[in-house]
Amino acid sequence: MRQERIRLYANNVHYTDGEFDRFEPLVGQPSTHQGKVYLACVVSLLGLFAIAVVTGHDWLAAITLLAAVIVPFLVLHLLKRGIPDDEIEVYAEQSGLLLVFKCGRFPELSTDIRIPFVEIDTITLESKVVYEARLGPHRWRQYRVKTSRTGDTPHVLINTFRPLNLVIQDLQRLSALPDAERIDIQLIAEQEEIAALSTP
Repeated sequence: MRQERIRLYANNVHYTDGEFDRFEPLVGQPSTHQGKVYLACVVSLLGLFAIAVVTGHDWLAAITLLAAVIVPFLVLHLLKRGIPDDEIEVYAEQSGLLLVFKCGRFPELSTDIRIPFVEIDTITLESKVVYEARLGPHRWRQYRVKTSRTGDTPHVLINTFRPLNLVIQDLQRLSALPDAERIDIQLIAEQEEIAALSTP
């Protein structure tokens, strides 16, 4: 018999500390040296700019200054081209949470991480407003999963842009799983947002 699997539609997931303000990736990845390549491009072009200014070649100075702004980003784009993005998904299953991580650059790092419900103390669902210059204000939801595990980052933070009414439905289905009944589940949201859920 196939066990029930509830998808939580995660946009990103991190390990975090008790205050939920220090984050670590689920899987550490080897250095790709992209930062060093970017820095080398910038330094080289700024060096050429300085030489052009000293030697009085204004046209070369203008070109190298413009190139210092554009070329490093172009190089990074070319380095990333053809590499699939990392993918993360979170499921609630009968015995716990399943975090499925697929690494685009290093497929060998792809892994499934299981967190049994017996190790989860609380799940707090918070609806937040984020202000971004490009997008303006927009809402996203956050599952704060506190565990009984030890270490610097024993808890899990799951972010999703799924609408609040659907996230609440997912959480209700999760809480109905037999092993999840003991978990303290809480909702934090503005009263207007909660009231809007009951408005037809």
